[in-house]
Amino acid sequence: MQRVRLDTAHGHILLSDAATRDDGLRVLGQAARTAAQYGLVHQLRSIESVKASSEGPPGAPPTVIRETNA
Repeated sequence: MQRVRLDTAHGHILLSDAATRDDGLRVLGQAARTAAQYGLVHQLRSIESVKASSEGPPGAPPTVIRETNA
């Protein structure tokens, strides 16, 4: 779970810059595959949310999402 969380955070950071957006999507894709493999549904939803927030209008700042241990 820690690897998925770290990769999600790393991918989120990479998405914040147009120059590293593709790398961010790649890292998030790997995190999503790992989360799905181990049944980490909450983390998978978080990853999808990060991806969706990066697809806002061009020039809009990305939304920061903080994951909690609920």
